[in-house]
Amino acid sequence: MKAGVINPLVIATLLLNGSAFADENSKTDEDTVFVSAKQSPNSASAQNVSSTRVSGSELTDAHVSRTDQLGDVLPGLNITHSGSLLFPSISLRGISSAQDFFNPAVSIYVDGVPQLSTFSSQLLSGDIESVEMLRGPQGTLYGKSAQGGVINIVTRKPDGETRASIEGGYATRNGYHGRLNASGTLVEDMLYASASVQRQVENGPFTNPATGSDDLGGTKANNGNLNLRFAPSASPWEASVMLNSECTRASQDTYLDGNDLHNRELLVSAGGKDPKINRCTRSQTLASQYTTDAWLVSLTAGWQQQHYERDFPYSAYAVHMPQDWNMNVQELRAATRGDDNPLDAVFGLYRQDTRGTYNQRMQYAGMTVSDTQAWNDAETLAAYSDLTWHLTDKLDLGGGVRFSHDKAKTRYQFSSLPQTYTGSTSDSQWLGQLSAGYQFTPEFRVWTRAAQGYKPAGYSIAPSAGTAESYDAEKSINYELGARYDNGEVALQSTLFHTRTKDVQLYSGPTGMQSLNNAGKARATGVELDASWAFTPGWRAQINGGYVNSTFDGEDSPYPDKRLPFVPLYNAGASINGIIDTPIGDLMPRVAINVVGKHYFDGDNAVEQGTYATTNLRLGWQATRNVQLATWVDNLFDKRYSTYGMVGAPGQNWVQINQGLTAGIDVKIDLF
Repeated sequence: MKAGVINPLVIATLLLNGSAFADENSKTDEDTVFVSAKQSPNSASAQNVSSTRVSGSELTDAHVSRTDQLGDVLPGLNITHSGSLLFPSISLRGISSAQDFFNPAVSIYVDGVPQLSTFSSQLLSGDIESVEMLRGPQGTLYGKSAQGGVINIVTRKPDGETRASIEGGYATRNGYHGRLNASGTLVEDMLYASASVQRQVENGPFTNPATGSDDLGGTKANNGNLNLRFAPSASPWEASVMLNSECTRASQDTYLDGNDLHNRELLVSAGGKDPKINRCTRSQTLASQYTTDAWLVSLTAGWQQQHYERDFPYSAYAVHMPQDWNMNVQELRAATRGDDNPLDAVFGLYRQDTRGTYNQRMQYAGMTVSDTQAWNDAETLAAYSDLTWHLTDKLDLGGGVRFSHDKAKTRYQFSSLPQTYTGSTSDSQWLGQLSAGYQFTPEFRVWTRAAQGYKPAGYSIAPSAGTAESYDAEKSINYELGARYDNGEVALQSTLFHTRTKDVQLYSGPTGMQSLNNAGKARATGVELDASWAFTPGWRAQINGGYVNSTFDGEDSPYPDKRLPFVPLYNAGASINGIIDTPIGDLMPRVAINVVGKHYFDGDNAVEQGTYATTNLRLGWQATRNVQLATWVDNLFDKRYSTYGMVGAPGQNWVQINQGLTAGIDVKIDLF
């Protein structure tokens, strides 16, 4: 950790911890407010918003073990890889990464810390408590820019309960995984700890005719984390230290001929090498919170360091791309709590500093044709507030404001050019949101909301021309009208929304020479529906669907009336799961179908993926109280589809395709 990142917010962590000894109010686990709910549950920002929450057990039932699989359980979310696991393309409500993979449209938080963009695709490590998604801009509620929405991943806090489990499994293509979790008390009523280690191997089905390798397209990941929680039982404060490390070896960047999605041979010329990625990411988090009857004050400081090496061949070209990233964030929040507040509020301060070094060497037929080095810095300082006025016990009004100041610097040089190019830019943004909600009955609520979002100005991480030109901030405003009904057995949520965006940030230019630029205006109009029904004890059916028409708008766009990349025209899903009591133990079947509509991978809409559907099955068996086994099949009918594509030679597109049918068996043993 560098001394330069120690700042007043970090110092405040220590002051917050020390001052807490003055308050002797007791605190139970029920008083703990997790990352996904660091606000009053009665606030407008908790009520007047479209959201989905899934528990850790629901993730297990859906066989979701990585963040890039969350689209299977979070309706409306679409996540694919733009080349490799380093660059997931994320879209939600018509707001898309649009190949701007260094600044995703959806912010991913893990235990209060936003993740590096190149670490958005990661294992769901540790003991997952829940994953929650808030749709639409959330910049007045969270520190990091959250234009399309926020995904909160919350791990279970260690407490006085002793828990330990071991699990493992085997899958087709010689895939396997293993994990060990343990949690319990170190010092009674004061100090608790949890630890987890895991390994997950998923081999791919692709072959390289130039080398003979036949298991490309997969990953081999190792992860370990440790959480120390200091929570005196008679004190209103607590503090945690969390450490996480994940290293992944992958053979992705597997490009094939888009005219034959059943082909498994890479487009690599004779003498070419296998694609390769080695990525290691280390994370450290220092978190503290102080609770009174009326307020919850929390402070989180996080650091992430990442190094990766990326090698990928295409045709007669070969690219070597090492990068280093360092990010540190600090976020101070104060939120009201309790049930009878005439006003609820959230106040926050946020700082983020990200620094990266980028190198790229491109060779053709063994000869170096370009060698690029780049250094990029970006910093955000933000203050935000979110307020709720409870006019009556049924009607509330919400409002929020955010001020952000962003700075970016770049410096790069090409081996073929004599000079070094430098640039710096900064801008400030004021954002706001307004909402109103009415609780007709304890089960039924309607709301309306208007909120602004943005992605900051900056520079292309990988410049492709002899200039240092910045792109402008992308700004949007989202309007929505929603309704929610939940009586414990039937839950319904539906939202109509319309989003207008200007200065859309989009990678454009010839393949291999793209840079990030502004692509004019865009608009998105859509509808979302999410429903579940507990139709008999132990059984639940779910259905969801959405339609979004997201297009470039206006003559100032180079792509007028064309669809935004990576945004499916529609999506739908249905699942049914339950428990069957048998003499040999409970059986827990689950069937799920997911449909993804037509979408494109480029602004010109030249590379298209049509509508496709996948079917997943799982059958769990609670053999004993402590032993659970499960068999599963993903993509039962072996549907092949493109996950990413780009324009190649005339009459040929370069695409990446999914891995097809995968099956396996898992076992989990609860030791304590």
